[in-house]
Amino acid sequence: MKKLITRTLSAFVFAIIVIGAIFMGQYAYSLLFLFVSIVCMNEYYRALQNKGIKVNAIEGIIIGSIMYCITASVSLFNYSPVMLLLLFPTLLLLWILQLWKSDENPFQTISYTACGVVYISISLAATLFLAKPTFIGISDYTPLVMLGILVLQWVSDSFAYLTGVCIGRHPLFKRHSPKKSWEGFVGGFTFCILAGYLIGTYIDTPFATIDWIVMATMVPVIGTLGDLVESMFKRSMDIKDTGNIMPGHGGLLDRFDSLIMVTPFLLGYLLLKYLVL
Repeated sequence: MKKLITRTLSAFVFAIIVIGAIFMGQYAYSLLFLFVSIVCMNEYYRALQNKGIKVNAIEGIIIGSIMYCITASVSLFNYSPVMLLLLFPTLLLLWILQLWKSDENPFQTISYTACGVVYISISLAATLFLAKPTFIGISDYTPLVMLGILVLQWVSDSFAYLTGVCIGRHPLFKRHSPKKSWEGFVGGFTFCILAGYLIGTYIDTPFATIDWIVMATMVPVIGTLGDLVESMFKRSMDIKDTGNIMPGHGGLLDRFDSLIMVTPFLLGYLLLKYLVL
């Protein structure tokens, strides 16, 4: 019970900070997620270093932050999407900087370092394109969109956890996360669909109810896979949590693993529907 109370209070404080930043405006939101990106990359690199794996952590965090800012600026300042091409030469700086390093396995170091940049920073920056969907002609920042997506994520996680604790019997993916159950997944999925329908029906956003229902099916499925990917990473690093910034939850990477994975898929669905299909 004490653990559940700690976990709930920690999540409540975290939610207040995130919701506050969302409604303060796109600049506050983008700065908050830049901070989250930096902390998550630091947790990722620190876990690798503690395992004895060499990475260029400082260079990775700096280049990841630059790539985040490039991606975010396209949304913030309505720059041409062509500017996103700058991500490629920025990322390649990791290869160039390695020339000045004394390293027996330079490409292994580059690979581990680049993985953190691509996995974390770009995905978190992409959330701004969901909050300001210029691809459907909306040039104004729409905080209710991002809030709705986060609500879907929180509903999925919370009800998966509660259902799993109460009636969970059958492991979902025992090799990587033995505590997750099929019962928990079904509980989170069911309530997430309900939340998606309610958001699409009663909240004024640029997206149709069917879009919210589709996104509500993607969040628990892909979000769970994102959580399993991070569990796979932690098990390979022999750690329980990537950090301790959030009591009861661990590090920020532990908390944002699902959103990091699900954001590109949500954005991909919306782009395909509104620009291609």
